Amino acid sequence: MITLVHGFNVKDPQNTVGKLKKYLPDAIMFNYGWRFFSVLWHNKKDAKVLKNNLNNALGENDERIVYGHSNGAAISVEAARQGARITTLVLINPALKVNTNFPPSIDNIIVIYTKHDKATAQARFWDKVPLVQLIIPNAWCAMGTDGYKGDDCRVTNMNLSEHLKDHSDFFSDKNLEKLMPVVMKCV
Repeated sequence: MITLVHGFNVKDPQNTVGKLKKYLPDAIMFNYGWRFFSVLWHNKKDAKVLKNNLNNALGENDERIVYGHSNGAAISVEAARQGARITTLVLINPALKVNTNFPPSIDNIIVIYTKHDKATAQARFWDKVPLVQLIIPNAWCAMGTDGYKGDDCRVTNMNLSEHLKDHSDFFSDKNLEKLMPVVMKCV
């Protein structure tokens, strides 16, 4: 089972993660809707739905691959924290802390990032605001810009700065054609 999880400021996910269906025709879109201001308050609820979808769709030992972009990465990791089994988690410009402690229910993690990702670079601001961290402890940060900086051996960083020039550039037709075969070999 392959599941695609979009970012938060996306009215039509077919224009971002939905484009992966060309390479992953059996993929299922997890569409939690367009959200702007309230997105962080809904992530845990959205993650619970994703967890239930992943755990109920297949048998215990079946493969579960999740591609999460931006906030979709945050929802996917939270789903794993809540008990979702994920064989491979592909994080595309993830809006996560660079030292995220990934739950043991994920077997393999691929982090795609670019130094040109201004959206997750700006998310560092929220990581430095103590009040925000008290209210929303898993607020976004800059993994999409800097990659993963921890020591978890399950994580493979893919610095695609020479190809990706912004937060959603991975989904341009040109980049998908060039990069998806490389990503799929790692999955």
